[in-house]
Amino acid sequence: MLNEFTYKSKEKWRSELIARRREITDKPERAACATRLILPMLKGNVMVYASIGTEISTERLITELRERPDVTVFAPYTVAGEITPRRIVKWGAPDNYGNLPSDCYASVRDEKARVQSIKIDYCVTPLLGFNGDGYRIGYGKGCYDKFFARCKTVKKIGFAFDAQFAEFTPTENDVPLDCCVTEKKVIYFRHESYCG
Repeated sequence: MLNEFTYKSKEKWRSELIARRREITDKPERAACATRLILPMLKGNVMVYASIGTEISTERLITELRERPDVTVFAPYTVAGEITPRRIVKWGAPDNYGNLPSDCYASVRDEKARVQSIKIDYCVTPLLGFNGDGYRIGYGKGCYDKFFARCKTVKKIGFAFDAQFAEFTPTENDVPLDCCVTEKKVIYFRHESYCG
């Protein structure tokens, strides 16, 4: 899949990858295929991003996970670049930062003590692109890399369209994914210790 864009910097890739994602016309069908592939991999405390814009949709994934007794579903709540997992009690349309409306999360009062000790087992992660070594291109704020640095045991699963593959050189603070799920396949990366 190498082409004239091979090994560009992450910054140069961002606009290309946004355009690629925008061009996908059958997003719901592809998201359904990716959801079928990822569901059997997840159990325990699972944090799933609330998809926005042209991202592969996570609404069905979140809905189906919430019906399973072996899964507690969390969504990232991001403020000032810091991600906090918050338990989801219902679905709602996310804002531009991917935060759900406040009534979609468990009460902060009920969750306050719990949030401090939550161990997220799996993190389904948004991305603009991913490379063959499991590094991702996000939106450039480093929110997930900071979260992964704090939560070293979490299994990091990218969730993307297959067209989002790109070869680029990661930066110093990038944390690689354990695997990436697309509508076509599950890709495990060399450094991966366990995913699924």
